[in-house]
Amino acid sequence: MSTERSSLAQRHPVKSSSDRMITEHDLKILWISRTLTNIDFQYGEEILNLERSNLEIEQKNYIKTQLLLKYRERREPYQKLLASLKEQQLH
Repeated sequence: MSTERSSLAQRHPVKSSSDRMITEHDLKILWISRTLTNIDFQYGEEILNLERSNLEIEQKNYIKTQLLLKYRERREPYQKLLASLKEQQLH
């Protein structure tokens, strides 16, 4: 049994409590990730509602295009910020 524990400890060393704390930087990344998830969810809801509507196919296609443009526009600043924060985290 003690051999098992020492082997496990070598493979998974115990980190100090400061290594496990969530930093302000981590919280920013989590907040932005959650925001992106919310944007994705809203877009999905809008597309589902559009698909269920009684509009003609041409109208649906036009609205889908507009929704996609709006979706990408909303996501872009958050994606850039998230990429920047992740890059900072690596350094």
